[in-house]
Amino acid sequence: MKEKIKICGVLILSGFSFFYTNKVSNIIKENDPIMKEITKAKETMYVKKTDRITMNDEYLTGLNGCVIDEKNSYSKMKNQGEYKKELLVMKEDKIKKTNDLYIAGGNKEKRNVSIILFNIDNNIDKYIKKNNIKINYFLDGKFVTDNIDKLIEISKYSNIYSLGRNKKYENKYMLFDNNVIKSNFKNESNYCLVLKKDEDILKRCSSYNMKTIIGNEISSNYLSTVKNTLSSGKIFVFDNISYNEFMITTKYIMSKGYNIKTIDDLLDETNNCN
Repeated sequence: MKEKIKICGVLILSGFSFFYTNKVSNIIKENDPIMKEITKAKETMYVKKTDRITMNDEYLTGLNGCVIDEKNSYSKMKNQGEYKKELLVMKEDKIKKTNDLYIAGGNKEKRNVSIILFNIDNNIDKYIKKNNIKINYFLDGKFVTDNIDKLIEISKYSNIYSLGRNKKYENKYMLFDNNVIKSNFKNESNYCLVLKKDEDILKRCSSYNMKTIIGNEISSNYLSTVKNTLSSGKIFVFDNISYNEFMITTKYIMSKGYNIKTIDDLLDETNNCN
């Protein structure tokens, strides 16, 4: 019994000693002239994060902010023995993320849009390659598996995503279809796409760590629809668009100063804080 009491006493003293030492170390650091300068810089050197715009069960992506990483900045300057602004280390101030809402579009502050297609058209394929336009193909899982060789070439300048099987995301195929994309193409299948809201798909995709995009399918009057709805962060879903219509529509988008990006780029919320 005495031995147990002795051990408990040693552990308590060790814990107190660690706490006290850590407390003293923090006080010394806070009063260090280098840390004082870092703290002062922290008040002015930051990029405010842009929070997501949430509308009921949908959202538009935001953008992470940037703040000074006090710990790494202090460590670097302490090794130099003085405060140097050029040694300040920045880190991301991240937005709280969630997969249980539908993504309706990208950041409204960047002049970027995305285009989603369901079918491969050789003429469109040649056109986007020649003009460096980044397209997103959401394709049936069986089609992807049966056409890997052809899609490997296309994936060099466009992204390939899974549309499930017959536009349904089912547990028995999802892992397989995602692995086929990850193993053969340059992007991962991080997104599901629905044209009408489906809570089961939203939850199922979230369980695979996938986000769900809600898209409005455009199957006619492509140019006029784009003219009426074009804005930053917009995701256009074109079904059975012809080569001529695609060419005219994309030229209009770019003439208005918008960049046509992959879904990965459009919805990316990271910020290069270096």
